[in-house]
Amino acid sequence: MNSRAALVAGLFASVMATVSCGENTIATPVPPTGPSSLSTLLLPKLGGNWGGDLTLGGVQGGTGPAVNAGVTGCDGASFAQVLGEKNEYTLTIKQTGSDLNALMVSASNGLSCDYSGTVGSGKTFALHSESCSQMRSLTLLCRNGESRVMSLVGSSVTAQFDDPVNPTVIQGKAAYTFNVGASALVVNQSFQSLTRR
Repeated sequence: MNSRAALVAGLFASVMATVSCGENTIATPVPPTGPSSLSTLLLPKLGGNWGGDLTLGGVQGGTGPAVNAGVTGCDGASFAQVLGEKNEYTLTIKQTGSDLNALMVSASNGLSCDYSGTVGSGKTFALHSESCSQMRSLTLLCRNGESRVMSLVGSSVTAQFDDPVNPTVIQGKAAYTFNVGASALVVNQSFQSLTRR
C-alpha cells in the first residue's frame, strides 16, 4: 500500500512540475469591440437622392429707385411676376457622420449648386454653397426694355426632417443670392415634401 501511495504521489508531483514549467494556458477574456459612442448610430440617415417641388415664395432686394423703400426694381419685379411657380428639384446628399455634402439640381432650368453643411439639433440641417453652375449669369429683360445681368454668387438651404433616425420627408427653404450691379437680390423658394427617390 505504501508503494502504491508513493506511486500516486510521484505521478501527482510530475504532473504538477510539467504544468508549472509550461506556459500559462488560461485565456484572458477580451472585451467585445464596438463603436466608442452610440451617437453615430443615432444620427439621421440623410444620405441618398431626394426629390420634389420647390415653390418660388419671395424676392428681396433688387435695383431701382424704390429699392430702399423695400420695393424691388426691374429684376425683382421680374421674379415677383412668377411667385408661386413650382419647379422640380433633385437633392443628392452624401453623409459622413454629421457632415453633409449635397448637390441640388433643377429639372426645369439646369441650375445646380454644390453644398456643404452639417446636421443640426431638433431634426434640422443647414447647407451653404458658393459654387453654383449653369445659370451663373442671368440676363433679365425688363418691361421698359432695359436689361439686367444677374450673377449668382451663392445659395443656402435650411431644412427639417420628419424622423430623428430614418427620415422620409424633408421640408424647408432654399435661398439664392444674385449680384445685380451694386445691389443684391435674394430669391427664396420653399419645399414641403422632398421624398426619397
